[in-house]
Amino acid sequence: MSDTTAPWREIERTTVFSKFGRAVDQVDFEMPDGRKEQFYLKRERPAGAVLALTPDQQVILARQYRPGPNQVLYELPGGYIEPGEQPAAAIARELLEETGYQGTITEAGSYWLDAYSTVHRHAFLATDCIRVAEPQPERTEFIDVVTLPLAEFRERVLRRGAMTDTAAAYLALDHLRLL
Repeated sequence: MSDTTAPWREIERTTVFSKFGRAVDQVDFEMPDGRKEQFYLKRERPAGAVLALTPDQQVILARQYRPGPNQVLYELPGGYIEPGEQPAAAIARELLEETGYQGTITEAGSYWLDAYSTVHRHAFLATDCIRVAEPQPERTEFIDVVTLPLAEFRERVLRRGAMTDTAAAYLALDHLRLL
């Protein structure tokens, strides 16, 4: 009896597209039964997102247009982890750049974005966040920094699918024992 969950053997990999730190690779695999199949995989650097809370339990969010869903969505602050950078340092940097807030950073867990992606995401919690600077978004980011009471965030944003990074939000809420 063969192991049908054994890793597949990669035959060939070609990058079909690459821009802004994202790529799509065409990958040919030999399957456990000997067949050859082709897949397209999204490749990105590791990234993270942070559920950031002010001392009075307001959730700090980046509200912005997102081209994939073609909608204005709420997002947890976050972004790519630079080569050699520690995930917690990257999240503190992204929180400050995108929102102007700083706080106490705690790791809440990590997860894979999806089964056809190499993206490994890190979830963080930031507590006692205070605004210390003006946001400094990147040239392709047009962000409105908003705060919502935790209960409103959970009901109006998280449960209604009006945001990205829901896995990170749930990991952070679980870390706080608020689920």
